[in-house]
Amino acid sequence: MLFRALALLCLSALPALAEPICDPDRGTALSVTGVAANDTLNMRSSPAASHALVARIRPGETGVTATGRVAWSKGQCYTTCSGAEGGLNDTGRSIAYACKAKGQIWYEVRRKNGDTGWASAKFLDLADDGMVVEPPPPPKPEVEARLSYSCGSAGKMTVVIYKGGKTADVSIGGKTYFVLRKEHIVLRFSYAAGDGARLRGGTELIEWRWPGGNKVTCTGT
Repeated sequence: MLFRALALLCLSALPALAEPICDPDRGTALSVTGVAANDTLNMRSSPAASHALVARIRPGETGVTATGRVAWSKGQCYTTCSGAEGGLNDTGRSIAYACKAKGQIWYEVRRKNGDTGWASAKFLDLADDGMVVEPPPPPKPEVEARLSYSCGSAGKMTVVIYKGGKTADVSIGGKTYFVLRKEHIVLRFSYAAGDGARLRGGTELIEWRWPGGNKVTCTGT
């Protein structure tokens, strides 16, 4: 699918759009929608799911805003949204919302900590009137298991596995990494993330690999 990323313009040069769903103004508050409480929305280096992962947004996270850059899929979505400056009629509005629901509109977004990347508008809602709205806290995922390991010079590592075993948080070195279950015919625990992070092993002995490729073997405590 081809996308056309629009150049970032000064707000003063941007005419007001009748449908901000096509092109939210810079600074417009965004919130994650349609993502499970124990999952995250990926931010990519470019507007396509196949491009490099740069960060993740958790449901309920605040301080996420639009940068003013957008990308629309080639064809009807591009034709409709690129002509939205004069306002969309009911048909055009229906097309724009359908494009968003199908993942054919992407926004470049910025997190509160400065992380910037592209995310599918399918999983983003615009806050009313561009104001930052505190969304209700997502349901807290149920913990299935909490494991502790000693990793030598790397210190302690905690692995929290959520109900169902499909997702987990790995905390080591002051950072927490969100990983997904990867089936393995031998290993009890096998988790990985798109940025290269990986966890493999069992309760007594386990190997952790950081996104950069460095590894450490840890023993259960």
